Amino acid sequence: MEERQVSQAKGNNTDDKSPLSPSLFLSLSSPSNIHSDTYVIQIPKDQIYRIPPPENAVIAERYRQKPDEKKFFSPSKSCILIIGGILIVLALIIALTLVTLSIIFIPKAPTFSIARVQVNNPQNSTHKSSQSPGYTISLKAKNPNEEMGINYDGNGDVTLSFKGKKIATGKFPTLNQDEKGYKMIKFSLAGTKATLPKDIAKSLKDKKSKVPVSLALNAKIRVKVNLGMIKTWVKDANVACQFKVSTLGSGIRILSQECQSQES
Repeated sequence: MEERQVSQAKGNNTDDKSPLSPSLFLSLSSPSNIHSDTYVIQIPKDQIYRIPPPENAVIAERYRQKPDEKKFFSPSKSCILIIGGILIVLALIIALTLVTLSIIFIPKAPTFSIARVQVNNPQNSTHKSSQSPGYTISLKAKNPNEEMGINYDGNGDVTLSFKGKKIATGKFPTLNQDEKGYKMIKFSLAGTKATLPKDIAKSLKDKKSKVPVSLALNAKIRVKVNLGMIKTWVKDANVACQFKVSTLGSGIRILSQECQSQES
């Protein structure tokens, strides 16, 4: 194969100016291998400027956009999503547990009976028309649930009435009751400002005949049934007791009573 090299001469040929750089070579292939009108030009790699094909440009653009996607899915947002998912799963587990427990352990409302009635600061015979005295009531509460305790939420209204007229009011106390057992619940009622009914005044003053008196006790109670640390049942209950005492003076005895509890 015959090659011709064109270069700029050093030394004697100072007037010969070539349009090609010193590192440019022109190679001609023999007619037997390459067509006579075809020229092969060899250029050093450091003088070649390449333009990427369209498919490479698309790939480069995709890599350029990846940092933005990583910013969108930042570690802080990923942690928030993970924590949110965990909280949702825990809420579902707790809800299923409560439903299962309420089915297996069917809670029962407590029952009540009046154990004792005491008159505070009874009026003496010198008062003709005075306010009602205060009272201290002791209730005996029974928890029928063998595996569940009861919590009584306080601030429920309690009233003591005589023939439909309120003679004393107060609040139900806050306390807890263990599983399967009895508990004495004691609370005080303050007398109202209404005029004391004649039968009540007579029973307070008459120490010999001991006139019996029929009274009504009504209490609004919020009951929470708990299985260990889990609260399984919350209900508002109305407790109504109709009872008769031997007297409102000294030596008060409960002659009869009937107490009912209803969910409100």
